[in-house]
Amino acid sequence: MPDMLQNARRLGHHRWLCLQLFELLGTQAATASDPMVKPVLAAHAHHLAWHADLLAQRFPELDELDAATLTVPADDVIERSIVALRRATTTNEILRSVYTVVLPGLLAECEDHRASVDPATDGPTVRVLNLIVRDLADDVRVGAALLH
Repeated sequence: MPDMLQNARRLGHHRWLCLQLFELLGTQAATASDPMVKPVLAAHAHHLAWHADLLAQRFPELDELDAATLTVPADDVIERSIVALRRATTTNEILRSVYTVVLPGLLAECEDHRASVDPATDGPTVRVLNLIVRDLADDVRVGAALLH
């Protein structure tokens, strides 16, 4: 079971990735030429923005911790993958990476995080992670269908 600081850091890592993906998918939704892709990307960008807000609401209220301090990438690998994703030149490259690698990875991290939190002591975080896991699973399924 993570302590409060570990839990807050994990929430911040999830939030950082949600914000990055929100920006990326929102931009793609605005510029995509495929009418089947536009509304899916827009909806998923909206989900990610909402998830980022939900995660921020679960940050502890401590003087030494604020949203900016906590909202950072989990590691250099994640940060580099987002930089590479932003350099992708086609919508299909972005879709493939987001829906087969990045979102499934975020889903797995959120599932693992949820499993480590005690519902008796932090039920609100479990509820937020339940919502996010459910949305991400649906979004991965719908996004993967765009690739076929």
